[in-house]
Amino acid sequence: YRHTLAVALALLFFLYCPTSAANSHASCGGDDGDTCSDSSSSTEKNKCLQPSEFQHRVASFFGDEGEYVLPLLRGTVDNVISTEDAKELVDLLPLSEFVESSGYETDNKDRAQYTAPVAYAGVGLKELSTSNKKRYTKLLDIREKIRSATESSLNLCAGSLKIDYTTIAQKTEGGAHRAHADNCVHYYDDSTKTAVCDPSRQHPYPKRVAASILYLNNPTDGNFKGGEFYFANRTNFGEVEDSGLVTVASGKMIYFTSGVENLHGALPVERDSLSGQDYVPRRLAIAMWYVFDQSLEEFVPSFHESAAASEEEAKSSLGGLKPRRVHDSNDPNAPKELFTLPIPDRIDSTSLLQSVGEYLVSQKNKPLVGSWTISQYGEDALHVLFKDHSAMFSLEFGVALDKATSHAKASVVAERHTDGTSAASLQYMLQESVLLHGFLDYFSQVMLDDSSDEAENEYLGQEIEKARDTLPARRA
Repeated sequence: YRHTLAVALALLFFLYCPTSAANSHASCGGDDGDTCSDSSSSTEKNKCLQPSEFQHRVASFFGDEGEYVLPLLRGTVDNVISTEDAKELVDLLPLSEFVESSGYETDNKDRAQYTAPVAYAGVGLKELSTSNKKRYTKLLDIREKIRSATESSLNLCAGSLKIDYTTIAQKTEGGAHRAHADNCVHYYDDSTKTAVCDPSRQHPYPKRVAASILYLNNPTDGNFKGGEFYFANRTNFGEVEDSGLVTVASGKMIYFTSGVENLHGALPVERDSLSGQDYVPRRLAIAMWYVFDQSLEEFVPSFHESAAASEEEAKSSLGGLKPRRVHDSNDPNAPKELFTLPIPDRIDSTSLLQSVGEYLVSQKNKPLVGSWTISQYGEDALHVLFKDHSAMFSLEFGVALDKATSHAKASVVAERHTDGTSAASLQYMLQESVLLHGFLDYFSQVMLDDSSDEAENEYLGQEIEKARDTLPARRA
């Protein structure tokens, strides 16, 4: 789940004709309708830019040279990977592996019409590193090709761009993104009629400087229509720019800087009527976001070839319960455990997950509408994301207790997740406590009201109070 982008823009004309990663290149920009024009015929060559020079170029967009700078800050590259490589990766990505994801809010004016993208899911390196070594190895190879092509296309010196996050994004029927910037929350200024960053609203990834989207399949292969990436007009309330649509083609990459200079989105994916109702339309792409700060570079887990097998073996020895996850100590994104609650043997974990999920959904608009997004992750976990995207918490059900008791062998484990570089906001920490205290009240009601076993009730009551002690704020 996770994600969107950051900073950037430019100065003089830069024209790039890739030879190793692609065979055509186009720059996209300007308000004259010539948004994506072939630039491979130009002979002008600029020396590569250091990060500080690049940021100066980006800033110059907002001056008098904006219309000349914009084509240097976005473009497309064909055939970054071959159609065969793309198809091989797609064939190894079943629909069931993707996890529902949320998006970013845009301006306040149309809040009623937009909360988050629908029919959108993703899967990241962490999930892909635990099964299918061939697929994971191929993805890492493609990932570096994309990074290198993006860096070259933006005329940055080799090694400048660090990958902040990688995801394989899947849009199914209805899947779309409204126009947004990737390193700030934007709004349309009434006086200038232009999109600007809102300094009063915090974006979760303000240091992102660029992004890329690589299409993995064609509409015919994915049984869909539509789904085109587009650049949005800054001065026309997010309408698609003239010639701003980028048609979907396997192996094609779109690159762009992350600020309001490159507002962008995706049109809805539609079902291909010729494919029939038995096919799920799937528009697949690799999305990547970049930073200059090496400390923010994405952690790339090593492949754990035996992880799935060892978990099945452990489940067998634990009577079908899941073993507690052991997180990589080198992973800055590893979650922080908050508490573990025992689930009495008389309670079915799957039924409890459904009941708790319904309770959390009932609380999603507290304290404000859209404060929380609740989604099921796999068969046995709930993910609860706060509106500022600074953190989320998860509840995983059916995990074996470290020490089984006469009352319980399974548990629900609560963990807090951040991006590993930025702390959860104070607002998140407060509202997490409020919601989890409410969950503990609900858990207590369900467990204690349904039992006449005094010893069990005493045991559960003590564990619930221990859980409360781990939360940042006391119960109101």
